Amino acid sequence: MNKIFLFFVLIFFMFFLCPLYSQINKAIYSVSINNKEDIDKTSPFNSYYKIAQENSNQFTFHLIFSKDSSDFFINDNLEIEYHSFRMVKAFSRYQGFVRKTKNKTFIEKEIDNKTYILEEKTVYNWTLTTETKKIGSYNCYKATAEKTIKNKIIVPITAWYCPEIAYQFGPNGYGNLPGLIVELQIDNVIYGLKSINFDDNTIKFKEIDFEKIISQDKYDEIIKEKMKFILDE
Repeated sequence: MNKIFLFFVLIFFMFFLCPLYSQINKAIYSVSINNKEDIDKTSPFNSYYKIAQENSNQFTFHLIFSKDSSDFFINDNLEIEYHSFRMVKAFSRYQGFVRKTKNKTFIEKEIDNKTYILEEKTVYNWTLTTETKKIGSYNCYKATAEKTIKNKIIVPITAWYCPEIAYQFGPNGYGNLPGLIVELQIDNVIYGLKSINFDDNTIKFKEIDFEKIISQDKYDEIIKEKMKFILDE
């Protein structure tokens, strides 16, 4: 009896669960940039921020994901002029192209037309709550965390994840939760799921040259030398 039961469990896994987790899926996210009270309204910085706010709804971000990894990147909108595009990228807390696996996060950085792959060491210690919210047709649960950036500013992070979509990824390199992140808020910036397409055989993961991987310390050193060169000119 036990052998028969195990046989049917194995058949179920092979024909139903295996295809589910081997498939490649695509989620599309929008971004909204909310008001920020600590911006000096008289500074040029505020005008740049307004440009980002006004144009953010014209951009989408793609999350390509499978069981084991994900790619996240902005979908270039060629109809938007370049200055507005740069402002949206700058103020949406977009990190650049992100490859995430279960244990590692790689971020693509470009300096002087050279591409580097930065291995990020940040680990988010999520606090899972019992608070729920219905987002579209998805029943989501709230998780919170904090990120400390270099000038010691603590940035609050709130993720609403859906256990029904059993993939541990999300926008902008965030994840490691028991379900896909449907909505992500990083301080005043909100990424929201617009659509999702399962088992899309038209998409592929980006090929990455892992020989270009550098550490955070090496990246900081490159940036420091670059700034020194600019100031010395």
